[in-house]
Amino acid sequence: MAAFLAENGGTILVLAVVAVLVGGVILSLRRDRRAGKSGCGCGCDGCPSKGICHPEK
Repeated sequence: MAAFLAENGGTILVLAVVAVLVGGVILSLRRDRRAGKSGCGCGCDGCPSKGICHPEK
């Protein structure tokens, strides 16, 4: 097992860093969605798809 880790340590490290980054992005998107923030960041006033994202209640 130690030989495997020694041979593939760099790959495992890169995979771990990418997994942490992807997890952080997903958590950030979920937090923004729950807070009601727009996905595109430009607001919904002039968006032609406003009714799809924020249907009138």
